[in-house]
Amino acid sequence: MRYKIQKEKKTNLIKGNHGSYGALLFDKRWRDKRSRIIARDEGICRVCNNGENLEVHHRQYHFFSKNRKFKKPWEYKDDLLITLCKNCHQKGHQLYKVPIKYI
Repeated sequence: MRYKIQKEKKTNLIKGNHGSYGALLFDKRWRDKRSRIIARDEGICRVCNNGENLEVHHRQYHFFSKNRKFKKPWEYKDDLLITLCKNCHQKGHQLYKVPIKYI
C-alpha cells in the first residue's frame, strides 16, 4: 500500500499536478536553466569537484509578499545558483538555512 501511495505522488509530480515547488523542477524552463548552470560550473560540484549526481542549489529564495508566492526556480539570476553534488547539497541544507528575501 505504501508503495502505491509513493508511486502516485511521484506520478503527480511528473505530470505537474502537484502544486508544490518540487513539481516546478520538472518544468522544461528549469531543466534548461539547470543545464546552463552546470555547464557554466564546468560540470563539477563547486565544493568538492565531484562530477556525478549534480544538482543546482539556490543560494537564496525570493518571496513575493503581495501574492504570497515564491519566485519560480528558473527566474533567479545565475549568480544565485551554484552546482553541487547531491552529497554536498544535502550537507549544506543540514548545516545552513537558505535565506529568504521578501519582496
